[in-house]
Amino acid sequence: MLTNEPISIQFKIPATDHLGKNEVEGKIRFLADSVELDWRLKGNVFRGGQQEVETTTLDYGEIEHVELKKRWWKLSQIVLRISNPTLVESIPSVEMGKMTLDIDARSRDEAKKLISLIDFKRSIFLVDQQTKRLDTLSQEL
Repeated sequence: MLTNEPISIQFKIPATDHLGKNEVEGKIRFLADSVELDWRLKGNVFRGGQQEVETTTLDYGEIEHVELKKRWWKLSQIVLRISNPTLVESIPSVEMGKMTLDIDARSRDEAKKLISLIDFKRSIFLVDQQTKRLDTLSQEL
């Protein structure tokens, strides 16, 4: 069932280095017309306190693939593949547009609604793009 309410999921991206300097925490929100990714580097001994929150906005058309991974029958990760890797290149531990987000335990119920929402929004985006192309072609003729 699709609703107009945004889906908000708390996440963590574990650090890839042994000292844990690049651990990311944040929230991803699936809104009516875009996806907002609010993130920051987690504070640690090397950096001091918490960093400023940065926001990255993505269109649904930029999301090529969404995968939910389960561990012990519970949702544990969201894997997003972004078509334009430059949009998320500033986020540590994101490689070539592939983002693996560890889902916070409190956000697991919200994450269950995600696949149907993304598929629906992406199909709307693709239909709109096709309609724009057809309108352009018909005007040229």
